[in-house]
Amino acid sequence: MDELKKRIQKDAAIGEGDIVRVDMFLNHCMDMELLQSAGKALAKRFQGEKVTKVLTVEASGIAMACFTALTLGVPAVYAKKFQTGYIDPDVYTAEVHSFSLEKSYTMRVSRRYLSEDDRVLLIDDILSSGQAMLGLLEIVSKAGAEPAGVGVAIEKATRDGGQVLRRMGLRVEALATIQRIEDGHIVLAED
Repeated sequence: MDELKKRIQKDAAIGEGDIVRVDMFLNHCMDMELLQSAGKALAKRFQGEKVTKVLTVEASGIAMACFTALTLGVPAVYAKKFQTGYIDPDVYTAEVHSFSLEKSYTMRVSRRYLSEDDRVLLIDDILSSGQAMLGLLEIVSKAGAEPAGVGVAIEKATRDGGQVLRRMGLRVEALATIQRIEDGHIVLAED
């Protein structure tokens, strides 16, 4: 997706520990037209997969998941990181360690929103170590549902998350892939 790649090159910043900061257009201050285009692009890649739900984890992946789900015509569900009074206490859970947050947390999805009849597309803004996706896969498995694949705006090939998921037999689609970070600059993979 050329539009996304241009924004990465123009606006993304490198944070401490090679964290790629895209909060100025993808997940904090959101460029809605870019997110809508990205959601449509991911939906197109998974069009024939009979997806019944799109699943992400709060908070950064929610917008991407919503636009993807809207295009596919299915509900978007997100795993909460904290138990609140707003979530049914009967939940599927998975323990996850976050690379970017440098801490562990428990993902929660109400059992009312995932079932064995679902074919679930996992969506996120960035795929790095893959821990969030592994947690979502655990939740999908506990629900007896089937994963349809993984779609992300950006995959960091500098980390092994994408490789791990592909070795598990999952289809992983990224709209842009960061091949490496060189001298403080992001080098994207060629298509």
